[in-house]
Amino acid sequence: MRMKKTYEDINRSDYLIEHREEVSRSTFCKVFCDTVSAYPEETAVYCEGRSVTYRELLSLAEAAAHKLVEDGLEKEEIVAIRTGRSIETIAGILGIWKAGGAYVYLDKAYPPRREAAILQECGCRFILDAKWWQDVPRRHDLSPLDLSENEGLALLIYTSGSTSKPKGVMLEHKNVIASMYDFQIFNVRRGDHYGIFPGLGFVAAVSDIFSGLAVGAAAYIIPGAIRKSIDALVDYYKTHTIRITFLPPHMARKLISMDFSALEEIPLRLLLVGSEPVRNLNKAPFKIFNVYGASEMCSMIAHCDISQYDTDGFYPVGKVNPWLKGYLVGDDGRPVAPGEPGELWLAGPQVSRGYYKLPELTKSHYIPNPFSREPGYERVFKTNDILKDVGGGSLLYVCRKDNVYKIRGFRVENTAVEYAILQCAPVKEVAAKAFMDNGGCNVLCAYFTADEKLDVKAIKERLKERIPYYMVPTCLIQLDSFPRNLNGKIDRKSIEAPKELNDHKLLERLY
Repeated sequence: MRMKKTYEDINRSDYLIEHREEVSRSTFCKVFCDTVSAYPEETAVYCEGRSVTYRELLSLAEAAAHKLVEDGLEKEEIVAIRTGRSIETIAGILGIWKAGGAYVYLDKAYPPRREAAILQECGCRFILDAKWWQDVPRRHDLSPLDLSENEGLALLIYTSGSTSKPKGVMLEHKNVIASMYDFQIFNVRRGDHYGIFPGLGFVAAVSDIFSGLAVGAAAYIIPGAIRKSIDALVDYYKTHTIRITFLPPHMARKLISMDFSALEEIPLRLLLVGSEPVRNLNKAPFKIFNVYGASEMCSMIAHCDISQYDTDGFYPVGKVNPWLKGYLVGDDGRPVAPGEPGELWLAGPQVSRGYYKLPELTKSHYIPNPFSREPGYERVFKTNDILKDVGGGSLLYVCRKDNVYKIRGFRVENTAVEYAILQCAPVKEVAAKAFMDNGGCNVLCAYFTADEKLDVKAIKERLKERIPYYMVPTCLIQLDSFPRNLNGKIDRKSIEAPKELNDHKLLERLY
């Protein structure tokens, strides 16, 4: 698939949509080479004062690919990348793909034991770090090399995992291509400056980077220190004319809480928000989309323009992507009635290969599609997410399947408790969780943060007026901040039970 020179002035996004059936059988390497042919001198990647054009990025990728092949890289062999948030990381990914391999990204924030475990599990013979790049010959006479295959392994995304062992999700090139198409919905264009906020070891970064590089946009890799400060982030948006970016909800709320006049000075035209349920975002002078995704589906599953909503609750996640088939399923494996919550099962080109070296877990989460035998939809991925149709196929996220608790004999969804607390008090963030005491009884606890010290007893009294007694947490605990995983999400697994868990009366009296 080679784009003719006569197409140089045609918008790449339009071209890709028009030729979707053909491109979907290809790989991103081929798409990228076509984009280089169309826009060789456009900026491809910018990072901390340094930039490369599409032509220069391809040259770096070719050099990396040739070195890997010369050094004996095997088909689908996993190569580790340890060059941080840099141009070399993007070039390294492309080089690994062109050499027929797959990559795993090693984040500098990983504890040493976690990195060592990943390297051992993957058996990495090659680690692309600064030293490795020093030995790469910078030649411009290299012949084009591309050993990537549509159904070949492209990368491993390791889940954040806190107390349990992280799982490696195996994503294929066809999954990357499908994810790239998802983001054409947002009309990413040639010359757009796309701010890359997510950690590069997370699946959101895959769709952010490669959807932009498919169409001639520039990936602006936001430095780690700037990602931690909303003021520094806003300055970065202004300085570099960032037009589109992704933020997790807690950072998006900080941004949107600014004065409207200050927001108007920010050059954004589109803000994507996701990774956790999204709520309470004020109006802004740019579009805001709630995006819902999963590593096993190579990023986005559904999206919703929330500009049209005026609610103090959680926003819908919208309809599933047009080339996916989604099924809301009950515990019996059958579709639920309209409006009833059910686990979301998905089929289509985004469904990944499975979990690395975990065949039994793969077998339990990836099953033959019981609802369709249409080619391309033969397998479904069971998301473990509970959603419900709120009308016209638009979905509302309810909770994780393992966050439905039995409290005093009743089923309680953690997000329903959290929503009620948000309505009753000026809290910033909240997480509800049940812990089992020594007598085998589930005790519902809720944790929250706020800008000032709140009266938890008063909040509980207001809750009793809104929700059934069994949904009112036994204890409400105010925190200075929540523990977070490497992707910025609230790390619910790290939230510990109160030490008074086995004394219910004391719990209620203290909290």
